Amino acid sequence: MNIAVFGAKGRVGKRVAEIAAERSHNVWLLDKNYSENATEKIDAAIDFATAEATDEVVEFCKQKKCPLVLGTTGLNEAQQRKVDELKQSVAVIQKANFAEGIDMLYKLCELVSKQLHWDCAVVETHRKGKKDAPSGTAKTLAAVIAENLGSFKSVETHSLRIGSNFGKHEVTFAANGESLTITHQAENVDIFALGAIKEAERIAELK
Repeated sequence: MNIAVFGAKGRVGKRVAEIAAERSHNVWLLDKNYSENATEKIDAAIDFATAEATDEVVEFCKQKKCPLVLGTTGLNEAQQRKVDELKQSVAVIQKANFAEGIDMLYKLCELVSKQLHWDCAVVETHRKGKKDAPSGTAKTLAAVIAENLGSFKSVETHSLRIGSNFGKHEVTFAANGESLTITHQAENVDIFALGAIKEAERIAELK
């Protein structure tokens, strides 16, 4: 299949392009001035660029009538509206985290918060220099937990930006005398890249 990769010079985008090629896909690397790139029929676009590139990514998908796998986080309200509008014309898979283990973390936190109305805090650690804080994954975790806790408790979220950490999300539920901590640790960016590619493969088959 033909895959367009936005943000192909970045940490995750670079691996998306490399792994997609290893899986025998045709890959177009798109950054600035994407319209100057010679692209034919695109089966799916994968975006790990910056939030500032959202308008260009959305316009590209409209022109090519191709689905979008969106991994860029930190979108403002206007940028998110653009993405929501795009969903009216093409399929869009938008996730803050494409690691397979994160989906299980969401499910576990949903289960615990439904059954234990304890205090809860989410601590996320990412590399120094990551722009958005808290991370998109931490925000989603907090929302999932808060929905199930209802009016019982609030969910604290804390962010650390140190070193070269690929991403760690630690959720702690606590009551008097005991606590329960669930942790997901990303050890490389390949897990995000491969997860996004698998989504692109799946969504392209549904076209």
